[in-house]
Amino acid sequence: MSTKATTPPAAPEAQESYIVSEGKKRGSTRDVRPEAAFDRYYTVLRVHAGDAILTDNWHTNEVLDHARNNFEGYTFAMRTLEAWGAMVENDHRAYYTAGGRVWVMDIEPSAGKKKRLPGAGAGKK
Repeated sequence: MSTKATTPPAAPEAQESYIVSEGKKRGSTRDVRPEAAFDRYYTVLRVHAGDAILTDNWHTNEVLDHARNNFEGYTFAMRTLEAWGAMVENDHRAYYTAGGRVWVMDIEPSAGKKKRLPGAGAGKK
């Protein structure tokens, strides 16, 4: 007498990709970690090189200015930051790779989306 083992229904898979709804790559699919919550918000306080020694040249300056202008002072959902290439390490630090370098983002948790902080980004050194 053989009994057939019934297999339980498969659990739905966790979302492994995120459809970008903002920016240049609108509609593209990006891989994000399952821990990257869509309902956790972070404000980027500062983008800098961390302990790295920067070469003072056109490329480095352009990439750093670009990262500052597009991230500093803005509040993002954790999933959006990670879809754009940032890796959130903890509630105060994230890393963003651009121009062949790793940039450090000083971040702070936010209750939700809010307007850009005054004095952040463009022209700030």
